[in-house]
Amino acid sequence: MSSSSGVVRFPAHRQYEALRIEASNALMGLLAGAQLSNHLLQLNRGSERLLPEVYPNVPHIRRFNLTADAASDILGEADVHLGAMSIAYALALHEDHMKTSLLMLAEAGVLSRRRARDAHAAGQHGLLEEACGDTLDSVPLQQLDVLRRMRNAVIHDGGRVGSGLVGSIASLSPEALAGWTKVAKNDPTTLRVGDRLRFGHGEMLLALAVTKNVERDSNRLLQLGLPRAEWIRIAVADALASVPDVLRGNAANRKVHGFTRHHYGPLAIERHEVDTALASR
Repeated sequence: MSSSSGVVRFPAHRQYEALRIEASNALMGLLAGAQLSNHLLQLNRGSERLLPEVYPNVPHIRRFNLTADAASDILGEADVHLGAMSIAYALALHEDHMKTSLLMLAEAGVLSRRRARDAHAAGQHGLLEEACGDTLDSVPLQQLDVLRRMRNAVIHDGGRVGSGLVGSIASLSPEALAGWTKVAKNDPTTLRVGDRLRFGHGEMLLALAVTKNVERDSNRLLQLGLPRAEWIRIAVADALASVPDVLRGNAANRKVHGFTRHHYGPLAIERHEVDTALASR
């Protein structure tokens, strides 16, 4: 693989990062909220009164029309449901960002728009590798494949483990399996066909970490695959859109160059390249 390092923070990347952080905060907040609520309900265990009677001012409490004991049992399992939700959420964000990256390559004429648009989730990374002429780190890709099959099992098979998922787990390299167990705190190789998947806090962390790792490596490939002229065009357009008053002053070129140096540092865009791009607008 190439030795290129550093992240180019183009607009779609910044948007993805913001959405990923928002998703992470929301999921962790829901998990903490469920546990806090469960802790509070311990005060009412044994009571036959329903929650709307005990907490009438809580919005939507009537939709949770249970005793404290029953509600506590449900909240105690919240991490199982949030774990499944987190995988679907993280993968949806990642797959959308991958499609955006492929469409950027199509816009630059590196591959056809049809192939970029029609690439399915399992084929997006291979198409990126083909278009950019380099390979992604196989470890997070293996983990991502398992997570994707787990997501599909939840959506299409009622959370039951199928042979495809078992095969994907069996294909994990020792490094990929060790990384999985370190973060998720469980060993996926114990799963058998027909088992019901159970998720938790570990899977939440794993889904967020793996998609972040793959996206960072995809960013590296995109740096290689997009022509330099296209990167300069994107960077200058980004700067002008982000600092709309920049062209009104005498320091326009300096400000645009500073912006590109900050957000597009790994590309080492030269001042004369910025000047040329601005002059052509």
